[in-house]
Amino acid sequence: MSGQRQTPARCRALLQELSEYLDGDVTPARCRVIERHITTCARCGNTLGRLRQTLAACRATGKKPLPRDVKARAAQRIRALLQQDRS
Repeated sequence: MSGQRQTPARCRALLQELSEYLDGDVTPARCRVIERHITTCARCGNTLGRLRQTLAACRATGKKPLPRDVKARAAQRIRALLQQDRS
């Protein structure tokens, strides 16, 4: 094992909603739940911060297509994270 802890179920559920949260596509009640959680959970708060940085970087690049190697690395990392959570 790599020494990393498994993501708790409540965090996994929240992490799946972060994009909708940032887009304003969650109910006000769910928004409050998410905000309360990210203020008390460093892991989710950090993930949200990184996602905000990623979105800002994407918006800053405009409509330039991502290089093929960047897409491949991102897909590989996503697959690894999903596999880690299933372990």
